[in-house]
Order: sequence, then C-alpha cells, then structure tokens
Amino acid sequence: MDEIDWKIIQNLRMNSRISNSELGRRLNLSEGAIRKRIKILRDNNIIKQFTIISRNDGIEAIVFVRIDPKKSHSIKEYFLRRFEEIYEFSGRFDIALHFHCQSMEELNEKVDSLREIDGVRNTDTLIRMS
Repeated sequence: MDEIDWKIIQNLRMNSRISNSELGRRLNLSEGAIRKRIKILRDNNIIKQFTIISRNDGIEAIVFVRIDPKKSHSIKEYFLRRFEEIYEFSGRFDIALHFHCQSMEELNEKVDSLREIDGVRNTDTLIRMS
C-alpha cells in the first residue's frame, strides 16, 4: 500500500458512496486507476466492506463475553455467523459484541440468549449513554 491507497481509504471512510470519478478528480488519477486500486484493496482484504452509519433511535450496547477456552473455537464461529461486529480481546473478557436494539427488553433477551450458550461463562454489558 502506498500514499495514494491511504488517501483512497481516507476518502472512502468519509463517504463510501463517492464515485470513482470524483475520487479520481480529488487525487489526480483516472476513474479506471481508482477502480483498479479499489479492486486490489478489496482483493487483498484491506477493504473488507463498504458500510453505512445510520441514525440509531434505540439502544446501543457493547456486550463483553468471557468464554470457556475449551469451547472458544465453536463459540467464535457461532458468533461470526450471527453478528456483524465482533472483537476478540485478551484479558478479562474474550469477545465483545456490538448490539443495536430497539428497547431494553430486546437487549435483555439478546444478552440472556448469549448466557444460555454452552461455554459462555460470563457477560458484561455497557450501554451507550450519548
């Protein structure tokens, strides 16, 4: 990756809907050169996905999960299939899951369902205040 790739990524982070033509104008490159560089960044898994940030009218929370090391592989695979935002840590907790829920009841149900998974030892939920 070079400086141009970093500038492409920075621009896409600000607006993932920017056209290749507009990006090319900003960076003094052709639309085709931008398209080719983005393809290479995607092929090399540097750009994993394009996404949106939406207004959240509900509850936003991070749920930290402590898991039994003997079951960690199967639990991680289960989480990868079910959740979009998963973070693995070393320390007191092993995994963090990011939730968007419409109500506290929905959040409680999701956390309770996590606790029922064989191998989940403990959870700790942080609710975003602002």
